[in-house]
Amino acid sequence: MSRFQLGLSIVALVFISGGITSVFLHKIFMKNMDLITNVIHEMEDIVTVKEYNGDYVFCNKRLAYLYGSTPDEMIGKNDYFFDRHRDQADAFLESLQSVINKFEKETVSESLYNIDTGRKQHLCSTKIPFRDTQNNLKVAIVAKDVTDITQLKEDADRDKRRLEHALDVSEEGLWEWDVHTNQVLHNARWDLITGVGSSQETFKEFEACILPEDRVAVVQALDLLLKTSQPYSIEFRIKRPDGKVIWVWDRGRVAEFDSNGDPTWLVGIILDITTEKYNQQKIERLAYYDGLTGLVNRTQLEIELEKTLLLSKQEDCYSAVLFLDLNRFKLLNDSYGHHMGDKLLKMVATRLLGVSKETMITSRFGGDEFVIIYPLIDSDKEASTIEAQKHADSLIKEVSKTFTIENDHHDVSVDYDISISVGGIVFKSNDVTAGALLQLADLALYRAKSSSSKHALLFDIDMKDDLTHISQLNKDMRQSVLDHDFIIYLQPKVNKEAVLIGAEALVRWQHPVRGLLPPVAFMDQAEESNLIINIGEQVLMQACEQLQKWQQSSSTQMLTMSVNLSAKQIWQSQFVDDFMATVCAYDIDKSKLIVEVTETVLLQDINDATDKMNRLKSHGIAISLDDFGTGYSSLSYLHRLPIDELKIDRSFIKDLAGGEQIRLMVKSIVDLADNFGVSVVAEGVETNEQFELLKQHDVYGYQGYYFSKPISLTEFDLRYQG
Repeated sequence: MSRFQLGLSIVALVFISGGITSVFLHKIFMKNMDLITNVIHEMEDIVTVKEYNGDYVFCNKRLAYLYGSTPDEMIGKNDYFFDRHRDQADAFLESLQSVINKFEKETVSESLYNIDTGRKQHLCSTKIPFRDTQNNLKVAIVAKDVTDITQLKEDADRDKRRLEHALDVSEEGLWEWDVHTNQVLHNARWDLITGVGSSQETFKEFEACILPEDRVAVVQALDLLLKTSQPYSIEFRIKRPDGKVIWVWDRGRVAEFDSNGDPTWLVGIILDITTEKYNQQKIERLAYYDGLTGLVNRTQLEIELEKTLLLSKQEDCYSAVLFLDLNRFKLLNDSYGHHMGDKLLKMVATRLLGVSKETMITSRFGGDEFVIIYPLIDSDKEASTIEAQKHADSLIKEVSKTFTIENDHHDVSVDYDISISVGGIVFKSNDVTAGALLQLADLALYRAKSSSSKHALLFDIDMKDDLTHISQLNKDMRQSVLDHDFIIYLQPKVNKEAVLIGAEALVRWQHPVRGLLPPVAFMDQAEESNLIINIGEQVLMQACEQLQKWQQSSSTQMLTMSVNLSAKQIWQSQFVDDFMATVCAYDIDKSKLIVEVTETVLLQDINDATDKMNRLKSHGIAISLDDFGTGYSSLSYLHRLPIDELKIDRSFIKDLAGGEQIRLMVKSIVDLADNFGVSVVAEGVETNEQFELLKQHDVYGYQGYYFSKPISLTEFDLRYQG
């Protein structure tokens, strides 16, 4: 099974657990793929991926153990191959194909019967259909063993059937009530359950034990029994004299009537169902609430959002969805461990609840992402937007306060500062789905994170057309990745004599319908959707292929090739290994390959980036720091990163001829780079005047429209090799 397909199965697991189509969680997943794969193999739950025909593409050790096999042996085989139970195998296949045909996630109850052992296991299976990188239909399945819970339910059902035979279950808590004398008789088991002993006031004492919020229902049931002789069966809570609150299941009926047909004697049985109720609540909590924070999970959030959509239309009132993402959360996990990250998430959840109104629904969407539904704000759109913005900004202010986190492992506390980014959508109409609202809010969050503003960013529902465009763009990009429609254009790099010394590979999208598209038309969405990882790999392959061609000719063998790296690529845990695996597939002098990184990438995690750049350097890859001079801390990287080249940002070059101060800054950068033994390249050179001024400062390399715009490989070869 490919790494990408395995990734899909893990992502499916995250979706099922409540988490996350989130962008940030996916970053963590891609960075820790081997670790997560090992964890999945050690899980008690069954995790598997199947083809449409039922053949296994992947399964973890748990399922393999149940079938007496191994994960590797199960690949390419179906259920019948292992269990020889035709009806069972056919049922599994029918359910699988039904999910694929409908292409909707489905949770079903299933049983796995082992013919050899005779053991039957009850499963709660969540099945998610998807398409792999070859566009083939598959299903990811996560199945929980609910045998014990099912057994508990079956036991409870048997108890209920026994309770129907009132006179035969005296050990279950039997009571008898003489309506005329108000005398109540009961057995010892009733005493043990209720804690109320025998006395003249037994009934009043028992009635006083019923919790006030449940008492009305009990009185109504008894009243209906007396007036219409209608038997009742109700569940309610009582507070025993010892202070313990328990759930009881009480059933009553008329045993005798007087000559007028009026009830004279009532009988019933009572059963302590506290354990059953708590088990039921646990099941519901697992299904609808996040196990770490106690907030509603993604499944329940979508249900609540559907309700809010309906209410907003009925009440003609605007509501809002706010999407929150923690900044610097990954650094805490990496520095202090995941147990500290878990504590922080719980503390964040507490703060969010503390500043939220009772009507709001707060959810942990997955990873370090949270979603808040703010229902029925106001009938006026502008007022609703202002209020939603105000609340979103208050969330940013509250969560940005310092957290003091106790480290139980080392008996110390850590003061940690984080901030959050918030994006949201204000809406009223139910003409949009809950899923579309979440996507719009997620898009707003992404744009909020990309901006330098400390305020939340809220969208209007009218921007749903943007979502349609983005959805189509994502669909087209995914297909074009498969079809290798992303190509490179080369922008020449020259020396002071305007002699070619190399080129920078710049991505273009050869769209099958829209023609050649520049990066501005798709790069932001490629980053947000993580498709930049696949696109970046194809750019690297084409760059290495071109570099290999150059090195086969004496006239071009000294040319260098630069490729740009995105943050999403570098964040992958296996980035260096994957990068070098691609490079090593070509017969090239690796020192002629230059990777360009920007300060924005480094700011995310300087320690991680430094480690990975050093590893690339150890393989002979050259490192270039792009857009140098635009960041507040650029100088600090020169002594930490293995820099071979600095690229002066085009903003300096643009203003070079206009002022002495800019020329002094450029000279300072060149002098600084010279002190560190680093080459300097000026990008964005557009005039001869800029070229001549830069040569005076002894700049090593030059790029820009003055020499050439980015051109196709064919045009490049004709111009420089023809």
